[in-house]
Amino acid sequence: MKAIQIVIKGDERSEEYASLSRYSFQPAIDDGFIDSIETFDAITPDSDDFEEHVSRYNWSKSLMTLDLNSGNGKDDHSATEKAGMCSHWELMRLQGQSDEKFWIMEHDTWLLEERYEAFKLLSEYADNTLYANIGLFMGMYCMDRGFAHWAHHMMITNEFPINCGPYCVLQRLFRTYTTDFLARPDINYYGIRNTALHPWTDCDTIGVGRDIGIYFNHKDRHKTGIPTPTTQLISKRLAVTQEHHGYSDKKQQEPWTRHKFFKVID
Repeated sequence: MKAIQIVIKGDERSEEYASLSRYSFQPAIDDGFIDSIETFDAITPDSDDFEEHVSRYNWSKSLMTLDLNSGNGKDDHSATEKAGMCSHWELMRLQGQSDEKFWIMEHDTWLLEERYEAFKLLSEYADNTLYANIGLFMGMYCMDRGFAHWAHHMMITNEFPINCGPYCVLQRLFRTYTTDFLARPDINYYGIRNTALHPWTDCDTIGVGRDIGIYFNHKDRHKTGIPTPTTQLISKRLAVTQEHHGYSDKKQQEPWTRHKFFKVID
């Protein structure tokens, strides 16, 4: 499959992250596991059509633990958080219209050299899944055309509120899809035994199965043993390009403290 990478056009930090990211993926391109990496111009609060994109979705008060603990009872999400999600949802819409399956990547997705064999295994397996997430949060994932179309339709018809970050939204959408729509006897998961790849709670290994809820929530060590092959690169010099309104000042200013699985450079 090819990959489409979300990059903020003209933003020096975003474009430098993308350059570093593509460097890490060059072995996968050379070996033919990724056809190419194309750029998707990210939607930002400064985009001319930002409000048009935002108006398509049902934004609700965030139920994320960080946001609830922050005491923020007014804002559902920051402008940059909404813009980032709109970029993902726009690529979801495009996937729902395309017969060609593709990876969706963020500008700072990093392929771990020491886990390259796992990447090769999972990238081949992902082609026969309905949803495959093989990265940290929204770093690298792909969707079957049918699921992508259904999920985007659910959001633009206001049937599905966006009340958390994109990682949780996509997880909730897929669980609804598999436990409701695909559970019907006449569909039977399209005959696919394992419909999804998804990281476990601590994100360092991948779960394989039909209902990703157990992988998303389960904290025991009974795992597949397949290491998560990609992560998120954080440069202490470049920091981040998105404001997370529920995060503490420390996590805003030192984003590498948010999760143990980041690839951190100076």
